[in-house]
Amino acid sequence: METLPEPTREKRNSVIVRAIVMTADGRSRERRVRNLSRHGACIEHDNDLSTGATVMLHMGSMPDLVATVRWVSDRLAGLSFNELIDLDEARKPRGVGVTPRAGWIADLNNPYR
Repeated sequence: METLPEPTREKRNSVIVRAIVMTADGRSRERRVRNLSRHGACIEHDNDLSTGATVMLHMGSMPDLVATVRWVSDRLAGLSFNELIDLDEARKPRGVGVTPRAGWIADLNNPYR
């Protein structure tokens, strides 16, 4: 009998990124993301996640990333995102946005305006 080849898994990027993880019961905690791909992530946890649970992440400049917990070990959990993510946006520090370059907003904090 011929065995089917295993599907190739997308390369994971080793990262240390902070993310806010919200569980279905409304709890939110800051967690470290250990590795990341467009399809999922491996995060640290304190035994507060279980396989099959749905969570929401705020990571980088992307809020409201919905993911499913695929596996759990003592201190790590594997997440699968519901939609593909932009890795560059996920790596941006939270709260960093576009800086206005024109119009009255660009001069909002200018003491000489």
